[in-house]
This record gives sequence, C-alpha cells and structure tokens, in this order.
Amino acid sequence: MFEAKKRFVMDKKGIGFFKAILESYEDIAIFSVLDGNTGLIEIVYSNCFEKDIIAIMHDMKNYGIIFEEAVNV
Repeated sequence: MFEAKKRFVMDKKGIGFFKAILESYEDIAIFSVLDGNTGLIEIVYSNCFEKDIIAIMHDMKNYGIIFEEAVNV
C-alpha cells in the first residue's frame, strides 16, 4: 500500500463535522487542520481507500460542505 496526502480548503464551520465523519470510519484516514482560519485541511490515507475518501467527500455536499483542492500550499 502507498500513502497519499491531499490538502483541501473547506468552510471552517464544517471542519468538526467532517472530522467526526472521517473518525467514524476507523483507520480510513488521518485528518489534520493546517489552518483553522482559512479552513485548510490535510488528509493522509492509504491509496486503497481513495475511492472511499472521494465518496465521503462527495456525500458532504448533501450537508453543504464543499472542498476545494489546495494547490501550491
């Protein structure tokens, strides 16, 4: 397995909810808040879970949480 790491910017009001959702999927990813003021987060996961991570993030749209991939950060 290989490790993948991606950074995203999201509405800072949704950070706690998203973190709780990821934690409910035990050991699927490591979630870190890099800058709480701007909503910059980092997700580290095994590449075998990438489809699951994408599905979870896509589902967050139902709760008004949108992610924008952070580039050059």
